Amino acid sequence: MRISEGLHSQDEIPKGCSVLVVGAGMSGLSTALELSERGVRDIVVVDPGPFTGFEHRSRTPNTVLPDTPPWWRSASPHYAELPGVTGPLGGRSRCWHGVLLPINPRVLAQHWPKDTADLLLAEVPGSYRAVTQELLEWQSTSGDLRPDRTPDDPREELRAIWPELSLQPVPQAGWSVDGPDGRLVWAYSPLMAWAGCGLARHSGLDLPRVVSGPRAVRVLVEAGSVRGVVLATPDRGVREVSADVVVLAAGTLENTRLYAQALAEEGDIVTRWPGLNDHVTHGYAIPLPRALAERWTRSDHRFLWSDHEDDLNANLFMEVHAAGLAEPVLDLWWMAQQEEPFRDEIRFDPSGHAPSRETTVWAGQVEASFSAADEEAIRRRDEITGKLLEALDVDATAEGRFVDFDPAAKAALATGTANHYVSRLGTADHEAGTVPLGKRLGFGGRSPSVGNLFVTGPATFPAAGAANPSLTILALATHTAEAVTGH
Repeated sequence: MRISEGLHSQDEIPKGCSVLVVGAGMSGLSTALELSERGVRDIVVVDPGPFTGFEHRSRTPNTVLPDTPPWWRSASPHYAELPGVTGPLGGRSRCWHGVLLPINPRVLAQHWPKDTADLLLAEVPGSYRAVTQELLEWQSTSGDLRPDRTPDDPREELRAIWPELSLQPVPQAGWSVDGPDGRLVWAYSPLMAWAGCGLARHSGLDLPRVVSGPRAVRVLVEAGSVRGVVLATPDRGVREVSADVVVLAAGTLENTRLYAQALAEEGDIVTRWPGLNDHVTHGYAIPLPRALAERWTRSDHRFLWSDHEDDLNANLFMEVHAAGLAEPVLDLWWMAQQEEPFRDEIRFDPSGHAPSRETTVWAGQVEASFSAADEEAIRRRDEITGKLLEALDVDATAEGRFVDFDPAAKAALATGTANHYVSRLGTADHEAGTVPLGKRLGFGGRSPSVGNLFVTGPATFPAAGAANPSLTILALATHTAEAVTGH
């Protein structure tokens, strides 16, 4: 049964294909589109998430899918919501704000392979500039998606309150507004190619097939090369799909498991995967003075940004939330990379797998926590944002750990004070780093150990810096397609 043009149910799982992409989030769908642009046919993308439409959502969905892999034991309180294995088809591409921030050149030079870093910083396909330009052109031709807004700019008032802070609108391929149920985002997603309003070069493209429902169990390896993937279907069946090429794009946690099990098929059993890192997010929910709130809520510049990456390895964001709240609240938060060295890791226990090799899912565990350096960095950044609290004459709650923003916003309204929050690792949904380029993988995510096996997405980031990952994900999709096809 066809769900929508190019999207199919699990009943239409093919017996084989040329390229099988595991995961239909930003990285998987973008890689599939890039392969199609290069003339590759018979591409199939599989994802366990249900198809729930093409529209964006206000926030990342946290609903756990049926039959979530039972092996996952999270490092509570961190990584407690199984990032990367939840949510509808389209993944985080349906929830992001369209933020177009590149990884800092300093971070690229220190940690990334030179061939990849050079391409990202050049003016060629697969570079930050090329991807940004294409997304901004898409935005300019998608004006009908943009709700009516009254041009205004609250930065003048903010400069008067906090004169030393340099603020600019966040570069975005989309728009965010208040809807009746909260913040709603219109931003580019690879799913828009299937909805008929994707990038200009998507027009008339022979779209790959996307199969919603099956979950990848393991990669099939024979004579040193991939030969397909074993899938578990929603009806608890098992299907084997042969493929000449397999691209893992299932999110960092699942990508690591699938890649580790593929290596084990060749006798290379790796049980510890260090380098896991997520963005550290923390900030304040602040009730806004009436005059500033009224100016900001009708502004075109509702999402502001201050670059502190060179001195604090962090970015500072400001955004006003008004929908569903009696009074507008300013969310003032930092997004920073965890402090190096990254000590978090994923561990696997091959002995804990299911009795049947066909349905083997390795037992795994996340080891994650803030280091003393992370705690000190959080304290330093809180001192900086405390200047705005003083200028606004707003008292802050006693600092507590692991308070989600939404409850903090409601508490701010109830008490008239700024509420401090620090997010758990894993809740930024930016987990990365376990299968890094230049160490575990070659250019484009090619495996040096298993022929025709590729990995893409944040798992391949040697270091994520403080930038949102989506711009880099979209650029790397071009690199993976080039590595698969040779052009």
